[in-house]
Amino acid sequence: MKSMMDTSVQVLRLQLHLRWVRNMLKPDKFSFGPGISPFPVFWIVLEGTREIEVAEHIYRISPGNLILFPQGVTYRLLPDTSGNRFHYLSLGCDVNLGPFSLTEVHPIPLITAQYKLGDLAALTLRWKHLIERFEQLEMETSSLVESSSPMFMPNVPTSIAWLKVQEALHQWFIEYLALHEPHLPEAEHNLDPRITKACVYIREHVHEMIRLEDLAAHVYLSPSYFNYLFRQTLGLPPIEYLRNYRIQLAKELLIRTNLTVNEISRRVGYDDQSQFSRSFRKMVDQSPLSYRKALQKGEPF
Repeated sequence: MKSMMDTSVQVLRLQLHLRWVRNMLKPDKFSFGPGISPFPVFWIVLEGTREIEVAEHIYRISPGNLILFPQGVTYRLLPDTSGNRFHYLSLGCDVNLGPFSLTEVHPIPLITAQYKLGDLAALTLRWKHLIERFEQLEMETSSLVESSSPMFMPNVPTSIAWLKVQEALHQWFIEYLALHEPHLPEAEHNLDPRITKACVYIREHVHEMIRLEDLAAHVYLSPSYFNYLFRQTLGLPPIEYLRNYRIQLAKELLIRTNLTVNEISRRVGYDDQSQFSRSFRKMVDQSPLSYRKALQKGEPF
């Protein structure tokens, strides 16, 4: 007898990777940005009314709002002079379904309709529990002796603390998706397995030269039909998807590593650093070094 995971239905595996989680209680004059995060950032507003700017659009947010800042989008919190403090919980997390980001598969809104705080009690509780687990993990890892190697063997308490964070993160995400489920389209968004396979290939071979013909051959389609099918499935041509992924990966490497721009350009499939810099500037409106310098001033909140 086959299990559910052995059936012919292909299920994209959910991958969650927590970057940080915070309880933010700030005075009225507190502001930040503009900033760009290489991964999605989630907020829940608990107290205070403020304005945020996302991709050059201004939004008014209040208690009961759930907010999602998509990866790669510029956002900032504007200052206020009302005298009222601003309280929100924040979380930065990679959320992927197979080779796709969360928003590529589920059309979660930037800002939800305003909930009553009572309706958000379960999610708020999960969020605060995750903060406690994350802080405990930070305490455990800070006690480890720093090594020049990026790899280390965690001790048992650290492993337990990490597993508790993972458990709390999945419980948080269950509550988060459950709140959004009534507002998402009823029809399932079925992805053609050939497109999924092509996207996996792109991510595994991003450092190589990839042509449309290579991707089409990988999934046994003609270039013209593959290009059509890709557009129908994801809303953009495969070469644009490849370019976007390369720049997104470059952003992550600029923030998370000390690799030179030349090394990063090679890792994301550019043989010529100047070509990489031109492509990066065209999409991000600043040079790779300027992007790294701006983000090193502090993480977005």
